[in-house]
Amino acid sequence: MNTPASFASAGAKSSESLASSFMAVRTECEVLVALNSLLGADAVRLYEAHGRSLHRLVGAARDASLPGCEPLLCGLRVARALLVEEMLPGETFGSPKAVADYLKLHFAGQGHESFAVLFLNAQHGLIAFEDLFRGTLTQTSVYPREVLRRALRYNAAAVILAHNHPSGMVEPSRADLALTAALKDALAFIDVRVLDHVVVAGSRTVSMAERGLV
Repeated sequence: MNTPASFASAGAKSSESLASSFMAVRTECEVLVALNSLLGADAVRLYEAHGRSLHRLVGAARDASLPGCEPLLCGLRVARALLVEEMLPGETFGSPKAVADYLKLHFAGQGHESFAVLFLNAQHGLIAFEDLFRGTLTQTSVYPREVLRRALRYNAAAVILAHNHPSGMVEPSRADLALTAALKDALAFIDVRVLDHVVVAGSRTVSMAERGLV
């Protein structure tokens, strides 16, 4: 595959501009328009070549199988950094929307399930964000002991759990609900609250807390 002119010429565009475009839009159509305006008409051909899926396009860039992909990845990295700042207005935790936006960027393009945890202090300020477990396309093995160990290490007062569904099905499974309940009970023994468990599938998210499932 030849290097697409869109990505090859994107060096003139700042990573901040790319990041702003990613954060300003919420649907695949809007993201495609943003990519097209920033990177050129080849963005549409790239989108078509990857099955009309932004998820697959970002995955190809992450796997370094897409020539000239560095500007796209740089934009994603800067967007994540800016969203972390959004989650930390002063010392307190920001909006659930900022968390959802960050998690969508974090999991974008991953072809495997991952389980991550946001560790928070007593004021719900972010202490650390960690990817703890990596699985296959359809499942991830999560070990409560390791989650507790990390919570104690960070002296966390609360956590937000998160994982992705590469299949595209955003609804929490029975296993997801059982895991959430088990982790909530286990963390309660060390006085750590589970504030939410967010499921991410492409551009969609489900907050278990908003559904009364935590």
